[in-house]
Amino acid sequence: MTNSSPIKLLIVDDNDANRYALSRLLTNRGVEVSEASNGCKAMQMAERLPHLILMDIHLPDMTAYDVLQKLRSKERTESIPVILMSAVEPAPNARSMAMSLGVHSFLTLPVLTDDLWIVIQAAMHRHSESRE
Repeated sequence: MTNSSPIKLLIVDDNDANRYALSRLLTNRGVEVSEASNGCKAMQMAERLPHLILMDIHLPDMTAYDVLQKLRSKERTESIPVILMSAVEPAPNARSMAMSLGVHSFLTLPVLTDDLWIVIQAAMHRHSESRE
């Protein structure tokens, strides 16, 4: 990915309004956004190798942790950076479980646009450093 090519980001959330709002915010920042409304679709779309996945914890068919375990078990998708999000404060062990699965950040929604952008940029920077 060069400075001129857009970030390719996959938003995974079963809430249409959340996906729409996040997609609009990120598209306005020049991000190329694709969307999935459940874990199964997220797994399929992850095969397209987005630069980053922004995923809700609570999905209708499986948890984000299930998706993460499957992503991490495949060589093709194991290194895709993931940011988890939730509209409710997560259980005390949720953050540590997420970090053990290689999650970059854990956001509680709603999140300010600038804060979201900072977290995305940090995840992309950390990922590019780990590949060098």
